[in-house]
Amino acid sequence: MSKRRIIILFALVLSITAAAQETIFPAKFTAPAEFNTGKVHISVLSRSEHQMTTNFLFERGSHNSWHYHPKATQVLMVLNGEAYYQEEGKPKQLLHKGDVVTTPPNVRHWNGATPDSDCECMTVSDLIPGEEHAVQLRKVTDEEFANPITYENMIVRIAEIEGHAEDSTKIRILEIYAS
Repeated sequence: MSKRRIIILFALVLSITAAAQETIFPAKFTAPAEFNTGKVHISVLSRSEHQMTTNFLFERGSHNSWHYHPKATQVLMVLNGEAYYQEEGKPKQLLHKGDVVTTPPNVRHWNGATPDSDCECMTVSDLIPGEEHAVQLRKVTDEEFANPITYENMIVRIAEIEGHAEDSTKIRILEIYAS
């Protein structure tokens, strides 16, 4: 084996090892393809009569289907990577490591990794005795997944600053804020 091949192989092993170490909780199994697009790994970390904590590792571009939690609140925390989250009738959101989203009971939604990033998420969900944990609806369409991120209440400011008349310097500043 050539020296170059050994270096490339070593770099590949290091990148695979680094990716595995970035996952906080090991994935116990692959979530069913019936309710997910792409590879979604899942581990139930704890479960009691009234609450469940679950870890999800979404590979790039993978996501769950539209679903809701009957009478139950769910808190989604992004532990690593970038994710999409969308509630029915609202724009899709881009989430980053450290973002937290609380989904109220009975709100139809989906979430998953962006096309360019794996995403690790943890959910804490209420469990309501006598109710299903999640009611699965339809798969997210390719169009829904590909829709661009839009922001409500966006503020755009443009400022133009002129320097001294003799050197005709102009500076334009564009500021964009999303709330």
